[in-house]
Amino acid sequence: MMLRKLELTNFRNIEKLSMSFEKDKKVTVLIGENAQGKTNFLESIYFLAITRSFRTKQFTDTIMWGREHGRIKGRIETQDEECELEVAFTSQKRRKLKKKNVEVESRKYIQSLNVVLFVPEDVHIATGDPETRRRYLNLTSIQSFPGFLETLVTYTRALRSRNELLKKRAPISHIEIWDEKLAELGVDIWDKRTQLLEFFSRGISDKYRELSGSNQDLTIKYKASPKTKDDYLKALKESYEQDVARHTTHFGPHRDDFKIYIDDEPIKKYGSRGECRTAVLALKLVELEFLTSLTGQKPLLLLDDVLSELDHGRQKHLVEIILDHQTVLTTTCREHLGGFTDEIKVFQMKDGEIVGA
Repeated sequence: MMLRKLELTNFRNIEKLSMSFEKDKKVTVLIGENAQGKTNFLESIYFLAITRSFRTKQFTDTIMWGREHGRIKGRIETQDEECELEVAFTSQKRRKLKKKNVEVESRKYIQSLNVVLFVPEDVHIATGDPETRRRYLNLTSIQSFPGFLETLVTYTRALRSRNELLKKRAPISHIEIWDEKLAELGVDIWDKRTQLLEFFSRGISDKYRELSGSNQDLTIKYKASPKTKDDYLKALKESYEQDVARHTTHFGPHRDDFKIYIDDEPIKKYGSRGECRTAVLALKLVELEFLTSLTGQKPLLLLDDVLSELDHGRQKHLVEIILDHQTVLTTTCREHLGGFTDEIKVFQMKDGEIVGA
C-alpha cells in the first residue's frame, strides 16, 4: 500500500499543494523551521486515512483561516489496484467522504489507507491517563479489524442509553435490555483488543532493544476480561447498585487500560522521558507489523520530529527499520539525515509551501 499523490486545498496553513511520491524512494523527508506546515502535512495524510485529525476533535479547526471549506485528495496504490480517496469538509460542519469518486460512509471508507503515526505527544500513551490508551487501542483496531468502527459506535450509543436510564432510575427490566447489547458488543471489543495487545506483548521488547541498544525488557500488562456474554452480564449485574448510585456504568471496555513495564517496573512511574518515548516508538513499530500481518499491506508510516531526541545509534536502528516502509518524516535539521542513503527524497517546507529540496 502506497500513497502515490496528495492534493491539499485550504488545509491549516496550506492553501494549495500537490505532491507526487516517487516509487523508488520510499522515504519522504520534510525539512523546515517550526510552524511552517510540516506537521500539518502529516496531519492531512492521517486525516485522509482515518477521516479525523490527531490534533483536534473538530475537523472544522483544520480549515484555513477565513475559508469556508477544505479538501484532501489522495491516490492510493495497493497490490491489486489504484484508488482515489477524498475528504471534503466545510465550516458548517459538513464532511463528505469519497472512494473511487463515489460518496461513501465511514465504514466503507476506513482501511482504504492504513497509517501508523508517531508524534512527540504520543509519549502520553506511556505516561498519560487510561483514556489516552483506550483511544490508541480504538484507532488501531479500527484500521485492523473490518467492522470494528461500527461495533464501537454502536457500543457507545448503547452505553449512553443505559447511563441515561440509570440517571432516571428506570426499572431494572428496562436497563437489562441494554445490558444484553453491551455484553454482545463488549465481548467482541475485548476479543479484538486482546488479539492486539498479545501481538504487541510478543514484539515490543525486541523493538525497544533495537532502538535503545539496551538489554531492558518491556512488557505490556492488560487485565483479563470476560470471554463470554454470560460472564459479562454477570459482571454488569454485580455492579448494578454502584451504577445506580453513581448514574454511570462502571464495567466494560470503556473502562479498559493497559500498562507498559520496563524491567517489571511501571514505565509511567520509573521511566525517563527518553525511555518512555522510545517505548512508544517501539509500540508503533510493532503496530506496523500487526497491520501488515492482518491486511497483507504495509501501512504508511508518519513520523513527526522523531529524530531530534534520538542519538546517532538509535537513529541508525530506526532508519534500518523504516527503509522497508513508505515513510513521511519531518525534521528541523538536515544533519539528522546522516544515517540515510540515497533512498530518500528531501523537500523544504516554508509558510505552507514546498519550496525546494
